[in-house]
Amino acid sequence: MTPELYTFKNLIGAYFSINGEDSVRIDEIIIPRIQRDYAQGRIGASENRVRERFLDALYESIYEQRSITLDFIYGDVEAGKLTLLDGQQRLTTLFLLYWYAAKKEKIEKQAYNFLKSFSYATRFSSRDFCKALVEEEINFCSEELSKEIENQAWYPFDWKNDPTIQSMLVMIDAINKKFKNIEHLWQYLSEKNLISFYFLPLEKMGLSDELYIKMNSRGKPLTDFEHFKAEFLEIIKAQSEPLYKEFSQKIDIDWTDILFPYRGENQIIDDKFMRYFKFISHILCYHNDIRPLEYNEFKLAKQLYAKENANSISNLEFLKSAFDCWYGIDIDAFFNSVFYTDSYECGKTKLYLKEGETTNLFFDCCNYHSEFANNGRNRLFSLNSILLFYAVVLYRQNITSITQQNFRRRIRIVRNLIENSQYEIREFDQYGNNQMQRLLNDVSEIILNGNIVTEDRGFNLLQKQEEQSKLAWLQSNSQYQEELFKLEDYDLLKGTISIVGLHSHQNFSKFINLFDNCDKKLISKALLCIGDYSQNLGWRTQLGVKSKDSVWADLFHPTKQRNEGNRFQNTSTILNQLLARLPKDTAEIQIFLKTAVSDYLNNSNTPKDWRYYFIKYEQMHYDTHGMYWWHDKKGKPYEIIIMHTGKALSGKNWNIFSYVLSELYPDVFELGNFAYQGDKLKIKNENTYIEIFNDKVIVTKENQDAFYFLIPQNSDGIDLEDRIEKISQELRGKGLLS
Repeated sequence: MTPELYTFKNLIGAYFSINGEDSVRIDEIIIPRIQRDYAQGRIGASENRVRERFLDALYESIYEQRSITLDFIYGDVEAGKLTLLDGQQRLTTLFLLYWYAAKKEKIEKQAYNFLKSFSYATRFSSRDFCKALVEEEINFCSEELSKEIENQAWYPFDWKNDPTIQSMLVMIDAINKKFKNIEHLWQYLSEKNLISFYFLPLEKMGLSDELYIKMNSRGKPLTDFEHFKAEFLEIIKAQSEPLYKEFSQKIDIDWTDILFPYRGENQIIDDKFMRYFKFISHILCYHNDIRPLEYNEFKLAKQLYAKENANSISNLEFLKSAFDCWYGIDIDAFFNSVFYTDSYECGKTKLYLKEGETTNLFFDCCNYHSEFANNGRNRLFSLNSILLFYAVVLYRQNITSITQQNFRRRIRIVRNLIENSQYEIREFDQYGNNQMQRLLNDVSEIILNGNIVTEDRGFNLLQKQEEQSKLAWLQSNSQYQEELFKLEDYDLLKGTISIVGLHSHQNFSKFINLFDNCDKKLISKALLCIGDYSQNLGWRTQLGVKSKDSVWADLFHPTKQRNEGNRFQNTSTILNQLLARLPKDTAEIQIFLKTAVSDYLNNSNTPKDWRYYFIKYEQMHYDTHGMYWWHDKKGKPYEIIIMHTGKALSGKNWNIFSYVLSELYPDVFELGNFAYQGDKLKIKNENTYIEIFNDKVIVTKENQDAFYFLIPQNSDGIDLEDRIEKISQELRGKGLLS
């Protein structure tokens, strides 16, 4: 029997003649008891995707006035009843769509009476719900029609336990969201017959429960990947038969071979293929200034590769090349030859990996891609990784025209730019401009041509300028290349060496020796012995700390803000002076630093300015963000606040000398957490408070007059005595400190 096309409306009332017998009319469509519940309205990642795709297809058919065929529907026709074997999900959704159009547009009842002929036999409640939907009226003013329906008097509470009804309610809301702005929907459905399907009645044989079970167990349903592959190949076939044949062969054979080693525990490569496909497709979106549609692979395929896109052929060629470039090579070995993660390896570039990341960027991409983590913010395959991996893909695509030596030098430049452009690397800038396009263009110029573009707003401009300087400097100083690369790869620097500078190449290895072998608090003291190496971030001042490498890394990475007043350059000058004095023997460096600090403190000519106290009292090196605040550094240099939060005075903060005293004499003093808000140093078990100012100390005791004493200072406002010792001495004299 030759199948014919039908719509949901004209299937009801149609006549069929089976095996030459008298024609049978379909008066009712029944979802039999053995069928599962309606599933297209279920809530879940896979179900949401299926529902969205199906409604998208229906919407595009209506909106574009283009016919769509929903494949085959099978069932048994007997005594006027069509008992469905296959097509339940599609016909139920069409029933709801027709119902929505009829009710929303207030169509005459006789025009949609045929909807009463659709019924569920799975549960009485499902059958009654379908009947009530058609017969009863609801208000279409609400955004959530499901809530409106549930609030009707005819909707009993126990229907909440029927999964088919609940699934239908979800679908009704989805239909409303998708079709609410479509006018004359009923006309498109019932008169223009845009949405149809093939119906094939089975021979009269009696559909027992056993037959349903057998027919529904003939094979596994198509996976999402198989659905995608079919649609994707149809998109290609519509514009190029040769490309269609080539992609078909490559997806099934060549590209499967590439991905097979990464199939994982589930022994399938579908997810790996889709993640790499999305990676390349998103790259093309950025390049073509297209915003990916909700990261949906079906929409992405149409958006980039359908003939409606003027660049579809070149996009397909790029995609094909991005897969082909990995064919026939040992991918693990390739990445191991380019990158390392531990001790310096000549000819390779260091990667600073986060938990779960590997040097094999292809593996990471196929496992994580750019999907978001559970918190909805952090990417599992970061923008940094996307840019670096894109650089590698470009090289693989153009391996015949880029020498291995040039690639190794260029990928190092890309790594340096990525690591030092934390504020520049984002999808879109604050004005909504396509920032990733700029960044990818920068990467392309570097990898393909060896050019570092400084005219646009891609990677950090200061780092670009540094990379240009390195290239020029190495042309006449190639003997220092490995020392330079070792310094670049050092964890505190991650590619930027401005803190040492190309003019101080003799200090490259000394920098590494210093920070590899010495206590960082001691390094900070030694630097302060030479000068004020601190940097300002607006109103805050930062110094290095004992255990947080991130603080030192901040100090060693130049920004416009950090170099206001040449503070970054000042740090570099002081650091290089220290490096120049270091002994060559690594074992002697720590001793040298301790001696330098001791000589500074024991020198009678050493002024007791604020640096003196930071060098003498370890407690001043607060081990969080290294941030301090001076209200008036020149006029009142000793009124210093230690900042705990690092960014705001609204968090914990302490007067630095009060804090030192509370740490030196913990059994005597206690200190509140908010010096900026008035907390004072307090003597325990007494209502006695101590306030330390720039040139004096005020002591207040309950029910007694306050008294104060001055800190002796010279005409320049510099302490003549150690104020910590002076305060301790005065308090002992008053019997307040034992």
